[in-house]
Amino acid sequence: MYSLTTEYYNQHNKEIIINSGQIELLKETFTQTWNRQPTEQELNAQIENFIKDEIFYKEAVAIGLDKSDVAVKRRLRQIMELMMDEMAAIYPSEDQLKKYLSENPDKFRADPMISFRHIYFSSENRELAIEVLSKLKDTLPVDERDFNSLALIPNEFSNESYRAVERLFGKAFTDEVFELEAGLWQGPVESAYGFHLVYVSEITEGYIPELTEIWDEVEREWSVERKTEIKELQYQRIKEKYNIRYEDDDA
Repeated sequence: MYSLTTEYYNQHNKEIIINSGQIELLKETFTQTWNRQPTEQELNAQIENFIKDEIFYKEAVAIGLDKSDVAVKRRLRQIMELMMDEMAAIYPSEDQLKKYLSENPDKFRADPMISFRHIYFSSENRELAIEVLSKLKDTLPVDERDFNSLALIPNEFSNESYRAVERLFGKAFTDEVFELEAGLWQGPVESAYGFHLVYVSEITEGYIPELTEIWDEVEREWSVERKTEIKELQYQRIKEKYNIRYEDDDA
């Protein structure tokens, strides 16, 4: 059984050794957690995370944050990352936020909205749905009460967002309904429940709000992204000080 036990470090020691035993334990830990072997990319991520643990631990010890223990090591890494987070705190200008909004419009786009009615048919009744649609197109009377309804899902929606419709009916149904022409019965449109005849009364296109409407949201997203970039740059600069060497157990 391999272990990741760590020797006491000299704070001036800038060498990190990753041996095959440590890599095997990382694989084993991943497999026990996810019930499958890690991919090469996932294993590399595990190794990089181990290296980051070691580097932050050594840096924390070097500035006297404390001693060598697995739980403490993780805690010291968190402290180092919190310190880096505080160092990365910056405040954007209006021009920076405008630029960020223009470069990432889909993050802040307001949902399209829709108002529609639908008549539901089970998955076995598609042909019936087609017959009823023909009557509706010929303006023949149809009593919607003669057909099934879905429990807890209304037959009519007013000014509902894309995401709300998607949560109820699924993406395929929602995409198709938002492409329908307003003012006439159409279908059958398939959902996870079965088939629907749909009458769209109004669709409002999605739009990108002005910065003044979503200032806090844009600032929050900008800050998170920028902090992540700065912290990664700081980490890479620290990492460059270390000689990371892979070592075979048999060597």
